[in-house]
Amino acid sequence: MILETPIQSDVVENDDNNSIREHYADYEATFVILHPFLKIKDGSSIKFETGNWPTKSEIIQNTTRLTWTEIINQAKLKDIKELDRLLAFLHCARRTADKEGWIKLMTIVDANNYIVAQVDNYPDILTDITLELLKSYGYNNIFHYSDISDDKTSYNIQDLLNNERGLPESQTRILTPDNKILFETDFDERFTCLSSDRDTIDEIINKLDLEGFYCNNKTKTYWSHEEQKDNLIDWDSEERYKNYA
Repeated sequence: MILETPIQSDVVENDDNNSIREHYADYEATFVILHPFLKIKDGSSIKFETGNWPTKSEIIQNTTRLTWTEIINQAKLKDIKELDRLLAFLHCARRTADKEGWIKLMTIVDANNYIVAQVDNYPDILTDITLELLKSYGYNNIFHYSDISDDKTSYNIQDLLNNERGLPESQTRILTPDNKILFETDFDERFTCLSSDRDTIDEIINKLDLEGFYCNNKTKTYWSHEEQKDNLIDWDSEERYKNYA
């Protein structure tokens, strides 16, 4: 699902920091993949607990994907920018959040036992289908590395598929050996940047049923940022820790 490119606030649009496209200038286009929420299948006993997180295989077998669009509609939020800011607050990447939006989002999440969009890593629910697609393109290996290392380690795709755990590095970079396709997930981000030529990206979006948007020349990594002064909660607010089920 290709969404409209978000309209950034004037503060973001007009600052002097590099855009996403400037960072990936070697590629024709960049698509922001919005990490899906997860819905636990009926009858499943899977638990998502800190320190006891399910394996990739367990997640694939016991959950289904939910798009940001579905969450926005259920929670009656404004748009993906509002949802991204709320998720950033949830993951302590933003110090404040709109109180009303937070309550609406967490009411939906808690009442339905949804699992929020995975942060820091390429989503486990997407890993195998992505690797299978790259394999179908004729790749037997990928380079996989983190944001703090330029040491590109080659991994056999089938070995990664056979591994019940997720990808071996956080802040994932998945690069094909010919440098044609690049997936990058940064620290604290709820999305992954996919860079390649436009036709290849369109095909990947279609085959993997991804949700997101194409970057324009001014899209920044903090594309959702908005200034807000009223009706806010912060990390010390009781609303942050309340269960809304």
